Amino acid sequence: MKKIFILAVTALFLQTATAQKLDRSQRPKAGPAPVLAFTDPVTFKLPNGITVLVVENHKLPKVSASFSIDAGPRTEGAKAGVLGLMGSMLNEGTTSKTKVEFDEAVDQMGASVGVGASGGSAAALTRYFEPAFLLMVEALRHPSFPQASFDKLKSQTITGLKSNERSAKAISGRVVSALSFGTTHPMGEFATEQSINSVTLEDVKAAYKEYITPSRGYLTFVGDIKPEAAKALATKALGDWKGTTLTLPVLTNVNNPTKTEIDVVDVPNAAQAEITVTNLISLPVSSPDYHAVLLANEILGGGADAKLFRNLREKHGFTYGAYSSTGSGRFQSNFAATAAVRNEKVDSAVVEFLKEINVMRTEKVSSEILQNAKNLYNGSFALGLENPARTAGFASSILINNLPKDFYRTYLQKINAVTPEDILRVSQKYFGHDDARVIVVGKKDVFWEGLKKLGYSLKEFDAYAAPVAAK
Repeated sequence: MKKIFILAVTALFLQTATAQKLDRSQRPKAGPAPVLAFTDPVTFKLPNGITVLVVENHKLPKVSASFSIDAGPRTEGAKAGVLGLMGSMLNEGTTSKTKVEFDEAVDQMGASVGVGASGGSAAALTRYFEPAFLLMVEALRHPSFPQASFDKLKSQTITGLKSNERSAKAISGRVVSALSFGTTHPMGEFATEQSINSVTLEDVKAAYKEYITPSRGYLTFVGDIKPEAAKALATKALGDWKGTTLTLPVLTNVNNPTKTEIDVVDVPNAAQAEITVTNLISLPVSSPDYHAVLLANEILGGGADAKLFRNLREKHGFTYGAYSSTGSGRFQSNFAATAAVRNEKVDSAVVEFLKEINVMRTEKVSSEILQNAKNLYNGSFALGLENPARTAGFASSILINNLPKDFYRTYLQKINAVTPEDILRVSQKYFGHDDARVIVVGKKDVFWEGLKKLGYSLKEFDAYAAPVAAK
């Protein structure tokens, strides 16, 4: 007993001594960037062209699979919304099972099965995985397209559109893309009550025939399954599938405004205004700028430690949070800085948004700020590798984006090689200040006069991105 008491006192003393040495006013220093070690998935192709990736992980008796069709962005035109309806209809029963029977079969296994316009997924315990996977394939290959289900889904879609008619957030989500890309561009078009009403069941069947196909298909297995078993199952379920041959669309790039402009959408009932400062960018994942842009965005608006959050929330109290994001990939995307702001503070918030963007474009960030952003990426990237599905995602990304085979193994090396000069250069290139589009959706009467005083071109649009004539 005496020995135990002495050990306890000693431990308490050491703990107290350690606590006294800690300076809690200083952020703990991050450790070195982790060394990445992960196994590439086994990859092969089915005769119909489907690329199959298998990531073995036998820690848990569970397997998941996902099938994705790399069709690229498509314009739907007057039938905007048809692909969404088609994807929903795939969950409404098959030629051999009603929706109720299909859902019961999934529930009895405790599985998860879902399909949509871009593919499907299935997950289950190992002993139930094969029947769950076959149900996913059945939904994709043999949908029944019942008229009653179509009528129900069409009605629900229209109801959803109507319920968002007075939502500043929903309207902003629609008009930001529409004004940036144009309403006839696949990235800018949107469904309306009129376009949904024009869609027929035959349109849905035609869209299915065109887009649900093995062409440009990627099938990924993750979990308690061996490559040989995965290959046998994939061949059995999908090997004889034939369909339309897809080609990736070629889209013409859209220009940004020649000068920064402010576009306003009036929502008289809005409690807050949705502000988006945006410009279009072209940033392939293979770009030498890619990793620097990720870090620049993290510094500007990646979270609660970023410049926008500290300015608009902590310093001025305009909003609960202000953030930024950058798209990337094979097609033109956008940089966007966003916040929901009190209507009476819109003009001041716009000034601060543009100010912080301009600082990124004109001043080099400190080594400390850059290192903090790197530390965050080092930790989160390595932590993400605990999910075995990530390595499958890496492999498919390498194939889709035509990346070097070591792209993700050297990912953190490239992150940690970024310099303050790189951050300044990519900020000037990708974060628009003089050719940006500032889109404000809110109670116009409260902030219109304040925006006028900022000296930018000021335009008004309706909730569907159509110009409103000046009164």
